[in-house]
Amino acid sequence: MKNPDNKTKKIELFDLTNYKKLLENNPCHIATVTKQGLPNLAVASDIKVLDNKTILVSNNEMIHTPDNLQVNKNCVLTSFSDQWKGLRLTGVGTYHTSGKYFVLCNQYFNNETATPKGAIVMKIKKVESLF
Repeated sequence: MKNPDNKTKKIELFDLTNYKKLLENNPCHIATVTKQGLPNLAVASDIKVLDNKTILVSNNEMIHTPDNLQVNKNCVLTSFSDQWKGLRLTGVGTYHTSGKYFVLCNQYFNNETATPKGAIVMKIKKVESLF
């Protein structure tokens, strides 16, 4: 049954740089799945849009997300403005504790309130508007 009030709409041609302000300046959540198939949701407070299809997410406090991405790379990220308008981004995530993306993560997000333990690189396959 379709909800007539559902305002979710797939964005066919997307460029994440158009949503940079929304993604980088608002709280986000990232969802992954455990090896047993159970859902996991984590707060992703440090986000950087790297290009039109790639997002960098800092792991400052996530416990299960790194392990989940090792067994199932599919993930979903949501972000909302204070007016409850937002995006749902579906893609594939990889986890890095060294190398180029970890260095970038530390350059962008290492400060007095956060020390990245790892970097999640999310390649976006689908964007849905939640406006």
